[in-house]
Amino acid sequence: MALLVLDREVLPGKRRYTMAELAAKSGTDLSTAQSLWRAVGFPDLPEELPGFTDDDVKAMKSFIETLTASGIGEIDLDSSLTIARVLGSSLATAADAVSESVADRFRLARDAGVSDEELASVIAGQSQLPQLAEMVDHIFRLQLRAAFWRRLALVDTDHSGSIPGSIGFVDLVGFTALSEEIDEEELGGLVRRFNDMAYDTVASANGRVVKTIGDAVMFVAHTPEITADIATQITARSLLDPALPRARAGIAEGELVVRQGDYFGPVVNLASRLTDMARPGTVLAPTAMGEQLANGGRFDVHRLGRRRVRDIGRIDICSIKSLPA
Repeated sequence: MALLVLDREVLPGKRRYTMAELAAKSGTDLSTAQSLWRAVGFPDLPEELPGFTDDDVKAMKSFIETLTASGIGEIDLDSSLTIARVLGSSLATAADAVSESVADRFRLARDAGVSDEELASVIAGQSQLPQLAEMVDHIFRLQLRAAFWRRLALVDTDHSGSIPGSIGFVDLVGFTALSEEIDEEELGGLVRRFNDMAYDTVASANGRVVKTIGDAVMFVAHTPEITADIATQITARSLLDPALPRARAGIAEGELVVRQGDYFGPVVNLASRLTDMARPGTVLAPTAMGEQLANGGRFDVHRLGRRRVRDIGRIDICSIKSLPA
């Protein structure tokens, strides 16, 4: 019963339209409607199943309007579907985090003897979904403004499809082996602890987390100095936290290919490979980048010579440490 109440709180309204009816009421064809539905991460529904509400019609109409009317020219279907995929993936991650928190509270309530009927009553009377939706909208606007400044400032430059920047990866040494030794709750807590620390460090240094994959965190920054500062801080903080395995990092800088909110290209590959090579508690970088950092007087750079980097070849690399302030 509690789950049914929660379902209605999240998406109120009667499911009255099939996919074909949704498309017709939105002023588009069935193929376009199905493409959008898949792009946001959901499978096709049975043809005769009424799975859509009036709010779905309203949302679909808004999407169609973005295809036909824009102050800077029409937005093609492929571009719109790309945006839908990124939003769907990002919001699915956010939804997982919220549902995990709610599930934890459900478990605690049931362990305390609270019935499904009582849970349903609490959900119906204390829903925070409107506030959550406002928060999501505002955070998206903040991120959109920041993204416009990052990207549109480069519109008149020669960087077609790429931007200059620095990339970094950091992960926990021995994480895979450790995941076989501890239970799921401990593992989840460890990952959350590391991610919390990484997000805090990246944001406070004016960088941005691109994504997390298990224990690995990928981040980007405008300058090599910021990237090195983030990487050295995270590795140093991991050494001081007895609950965490030691972290290691790899960084690189140059032209970054940006697609669908993610970063690609040789610079990204190099930073990832250097992370794999780094020892616990260390940060590796190409020597050319290290020399640039050394000139700033904030980092101690130790040359390691030419090393073979998997799938890339032999390059000059160095290790980087922060100097005392």
